[in-house]
Amino acid sequence: MLNARFYRTFLTLFFTLLCSSMSLAQQPVVSVELKPDTCTIGDDVFCTLTVLKKPTLVLNYPQLNDTASFMPFEIRYIEKLPLEQRDAADNLVTEKLRYTLTVFDTGMQRLPALSIAYSDEQTRRQDTLIVPSVRQIYVVSALDTSRKDIADIKPVQTLPFPTWIWLAGAGVLILLCVAVYFIYASLKKRGKKIASPNIVVTKSPYETAIEKLQALESAPLESQADFKKYYSDLSDAVREFLEQHYGFPAMEQLTSEIYETLLRRRPREEAMLARQLLEKADLVKFAKFYPSALEAKESLQLAYRVVEIAKPISTEPLTSVKG
Repeated sequence: MLNARFYRTFLTLFFTLLCSSMSLAQQPVVSVELKPDTCTIGDDVFCTLTVLKKPTLVLNYPQLNDTASFMPFEIRYIEKLPLEQRDAADNLVTEKLRYTLTVFDTGMQRLPALSIAYSDEQTRRQDTLIVPSVRQIYVVSALDTSRKDIADIKPVQTLPFPTWIWLAGAGVLILLCVAVYFIYASLKKRGKKIASPNIVVTKSPYETAIEKLQALESAPLESQADFKKYYSDLSDAVREFLEQHYGFPAMEQLTSEIYETLLRRRPREEAMLARQLLEKADLVKFAKFYPSALEAKESLQLAYRVVEIAKPISTEPLTSVKG
């Protein structure tokens, strides 16, 4: 009787351990590689996920529009590399994905822990794999931090005004009020009315954007301040056009969010044009990147191409008269 109970207990433990080992064997193994170790703010950072798995396992990796998985990093591109036969005896394959990331925060930045869901097409089993946060990168600013000649901002200084200036200004204001009153009284006495039709000229988003882009054609590009203002005005003109023409808050969104919105509404080539333009503007505004004058003019032509999609057949401004 004692031997029978012992054998039943032994068989139960044996099958439990066997099932546990089979379950662990089915779980994919993920390794993470982050390069380089140090970069400048706004540079490309490459994160490679290497997964050893069964061919029947399907993993749900972070996608391009998933802004939370790699925070504070942003996803720029995703490249899926071909499968590699790792172990023919165990029927295992190696799957690789390379993420091109960027980050706009300085200091030591750590890659967050990744949660990857997966399922087995053969057994219909589903589970989640947690990849711990073990990779980090040091991000430096594009500014020259060795400079010591930058002083703190001084408080606002109030210039004293003599009393006679205040009195003279008050006298001029009184004379203007009296003159306006007499002109109005004279016109009213003669029965003349100052009438001007309240005409409101409504411009389309296309016309407004074209006017702003044409104004940038003669903008000076001689200093770093000129380039920053040029790309800031260029980015605002394109974002206002996208917001008014397509009806989404482009002025408040990140460049990656604008790109995902345009992908759902326009062909990929048009979305890529807007993304290329806005990314370069972001680098100039936030990462202190300054292109050449020729590149600045090329960016202006990209902006024209983004706006030209909304060019109407007739560009005459619409007018409405308020009663």
